[in-house]
Amino acid sequence: MTHAASDPPSGTTHLHVTVHGMDCAEEAALVRRALADDPGVRDLDFDLVGGRVRVVYDEAATTPAAIVAAIGRTGLGAALEGEVEHGHGHDHDHHHHDHDHAHGAPRLLLISGALFLLGWGIDAWHADGWIDAILGHAHVPGDDGDHGRVPASMAAYGFALVVGLWPTWPRALASLRYRRLDMHVLVCISAVGAAAIGQWSEAAAVAFLFALAHWIEAWSISRARAAVAELVGRGHDVAGSAARPGAGVERWIERFALVYTPVVAAAAVVVAIVPPLVDGLWAVWFYRALVFLVLACPCALVISTPVTVVAALTSAARRGVLIKGGGALERAAAAGSGTRAALAGRGVIIESRDAPAADLAAADIVFVDETPDTLPWFQRHARRAMRVIHQNVSIALLTKLAFLVSALFGVAPLWLAVLADTGATVAVTLNGLRLLRAR
Repeated sequence: MTHAASDPPSGTTHLHVTVHGMDCAEEAALVRRALADDPGVRDLDFDLVGGRVRVVYDEAATTPAAIVAAIGRTGLGAALEGEVEHGHGHDHDHHHHDHDHAHGAPRLLLISGALFLLGWGIDAWHADGWIDAILGHAHVPGDDGDHGRVPASMAAYGFALVVGLWPTWPRALASLRYRRLDMHVLVCISAVGAAAIGQWSEAAAVAFLFALAHWIEAWSISRARAAVAELVGRGHDVAGSAARPGAGVERWIERFALVYTPVVAAAAVVVAIVPPLVDGLWAVWFYRALVFLVLACPCALVISTPVTVVAALTSAARRGVLIKGGGALERAAAAGSGTRAALAGRGVIIESRDAPAADLAAADIVFVDETPDTLPWFQRHARRAMRVIHQNVSIALLTKLAFLVSALFGVAPLWLAVLADTGATVAVTLNGLRLLRAR
């Protein structure tokens, strides 16, 4: 990825597109895929915190309108900075979309949760107890007892499923159109599959918990973005440019997702087909395969790393240390000591705010008000941030591994797998946000 401050190659120019809903590497990969067929696009530089992408393009081969339209077809709202948004099937201004995003998503989340609890309550009324309701043992009199449901609870769960995944359906269809098996597709398949085999409560739980995780992601990104904007005092766009996660972190996440998601999804197909050829228990193994599909979503990893980097950059900015991206943070953490020479050896260029404008533009780190403690504090902070990232990666991977093994042996119900995955997402997000309190 080209750094946002670098000049476009000869014969090209660049523009910035605001992409609403682009909060993690999954959406960035979808945007990259949407623009892959445009012969005029030369390079992309993603600002996940600011929710925008810098596009370097050949004016003779494409146009800004074509670029914005291609991004809009992914289901993400897209607009040139300062212009009207395209996507979602209608046009509206930037501020209005932010307002809808802030208030519409929680409203759907609450409705989905209320419907889920309603269905759960109806099941509990007809079950022998709350435990039976949780485990899905409430059933209609005369039913064979495996997955029968009271019709009213099935209706409540069905509506909870539709409402909880309402923003996800178009994104899943867009991903399929671009031949991407991302978390939106996997969650929709898992939820619909659970309902198809009679696991209505778990289907509703998948929808509600995924919506909850998505809302937490948007909230955490917004919190970090607002903190930087308040500090800089020059609006969200400037803040976003200053706090863009580094290309190294972004590429690692994308490479991991490109390998992990297809491998686990393929394993789900094997689990659904091969064992029942031996024992004939098709419904049992199909259910276990659905658990694999839920675990194929790399949500915790995708969400936590950019949030951790942004939290680290935000807390550093509060100390008067402006860091231009996570790449500089990573290189600083790898330096042998907190001296300018050691940091320079890792390619970290440091300037003070009173340096010439050209030097400030080329610097990786800008010290607003340098004191004797600023340099060693900065490297300690960089190392602390990398430790948190490693903790988050460990939490996410160990959770996935534990539930993949449990699912294979049938001891991990679908709703618990979703709950654990969501819990891991919440845990790593909050762990990353701890860096906002770093002093």
